[in-house]
Amino acid sequence: MNEDKGKQENSDAELRARLDKLSSAIRTETAEVAEDRKSGNSSSTSEATGRAMGLGFRVASELVAGVIVGGGIGWVIDRWLGTSPFGLIVMLIVGMVAGFWNVYRLAARPTGITRRPGDGK
Repeated sequence: MNEDKGKQENSDAELRARLDKLSSAIRTETAEVAEDRKSGNSSSTSEATGRAMGLGFRVASELVAGVIVGGGIGWVIDRWLGTSPFGLIVMLIVGMVAGFWNVYRLAARPTGITRRPGDGK
C-alpha cells in the first residue's frame, strides 16, 4: 500500500512539473505576442486569417471559373457546329488547364510574409 501511495505522489509531482513548465511557456509566448502587437512588428492574427481566406476563395473561384467558362464555350461550339460532345470535352479540359494555370500563378507569387529569426517554421 505504501508503494502505491509513493508511486501516486511521484506521478502527481511529475504531472505538476509538466503543468508548471507548460504554464510558463504559455506565459512567455503570450508576453511575446503582446510585445509584438505593442511595437507593431507583426500583423494581427485576424488580418492574416482574413488574407488567407481571401486567397483561398480566389483560388477556388479561379478553378471553378476556368471549368465553367471552358464548358460553356465547348457547349456553344457543339451547338454551332453540331459536334456534340467533342467540343464540350475538349473545352472542359482546356478550362481545367487554364484554371490550374491561374492557381499556379497565384501560388508562385511571393506573399510578402517575413519570418522572425528563430521561428523554426
